[in-house]
Amino acid sequence: MKYIITIILSFYIFSVSLYSQYKAEYLGNNISIVRDGQTINKMPELKDNDILETKKESFAQININNKYYYIAPNSKIKITSSNANLINGALYVRDKNFDSLDDFKDYDKDIKIYADPFPFYAGKVSTIFITSKDEIKIENSKLLGSARPIVKFFEVKDADRNLKVYKSIFGIYVGAQDEKYQFVSNIELKDKTTLSVAIDIKLDFTPPPPKPKQIPGVTSTMKNIISNPQKSREEKELLNGNVYISYTPTNYADKVYIMPSQGRYSSGFGAFRGYTKDYARYHQGFDIANTNGTPIIAANNGVVRVSRELFVRGNCVVIDHGEGVYSSYFHMSKLIAKEGQYVKKGEVIGLIGSTGMSTGPHCHWEMRAGNMTFDPLSILEKPVSFNTKVLTQIK
Repeated sequence: MKYIITIILSFYIFSVSLYSQYKAEYLGNNISIVRDGQTINKMPELKDNDILETKKESFAQININNKYYYIAPNSKIKITSSNANLINGALYVRDKNFDSLDDFKDYDKDIKIYADPFPFYAGKVSTIFITSKDEIKIENSKLLGSARPIVKFFEVKDADRNLKVYKSIFGIYVGAQDEKYQFVSNIELKDKTTLSVAIDIKLDFTPPPPKPKQIPGVTSTMKNIISNPQKSREEKELLNGNVYISYTPTNYADKVYIMPSQGRYSSGFGAFRGYTKDYARYHQGFDIANTNGTPIIAANNGVVRVSRELFVRGNCVVIDHGEGVYSSYFHMSKLIAKEGQYVKKGEVIGLIGSTGMSTGPHCHWEMRAGNMTFDPLSILEKPVSFNTKVLTQIK
């Protein structure tokens, strides 16, 4: 008899674990639950592996293992035996419950997230702003897609006297063809509540041409560069693996960038170009052609991180504008700015030339943010600034 009781007791404990139920509270009518692939009417109890989705103006609360999970509108979560996992939208986790879901509804209004532009566009500069009335800590931010820029937030000083404003600026890879990206982040609020967000952002892009446009006048020097991939990799490691991934918390730049040289606009950003039969690349900068010795100026204030001759890029200057934004100027005939030097917008940093992988004298101007290039003209056309009248609110 002793052994029979033990077997029955073990089965009973297993059954309770398998069919755990969690009490939920709801506010609003636009709530659905998917269980075993079937959509069912909302009910007070949820089970493991249920998917709960809230629509506009609908809120939910779930208690799991003495943690309170609050689901904001337009969100989707999956229930497990240990927690609630966010699929998309916004999910708050707290040790203490709100007195009512109406209180949570008011609480949810504090954190707002804006995107610019919306939708994102491949090859353009993009910005996400997060605002709160109190200081917050933003961690583990990512932009999920085929090409992932670094997403790091910095406080925008004096943006709004009534709000704390945080900004992340980054480029979207010019060759990206995703239907959407997903912005994910964890935010610790003043009262130690943790807010997780996973917000889908549509991506527009221009499909690449079926064949690259062949560049005329490819020189023997350029062919030699192409035939030495090891040196190209070393140079890329110096810039992409060391310089461009570094973040200076100080923002040196003002809101308006300027054109770094005068001349003919000889090649735009994002052109799909062929150098040889087997070597084609997207053009990652904007070319300004002029005679040797034409001055090149800093597009904005910053600190010179690189001023040296490189194998592919020739005589090269890289300026750190702060907060992960860099401008680069290639193929110079002469370097003027020194590494470590602070330069002001409009200050001469070098002279146009044709060093490195170049078919003629020009300034290759490149802009990066989040270690991803973007069209320099996009930051000239639309300076990055916090203005809710022109931003799209995504939370």
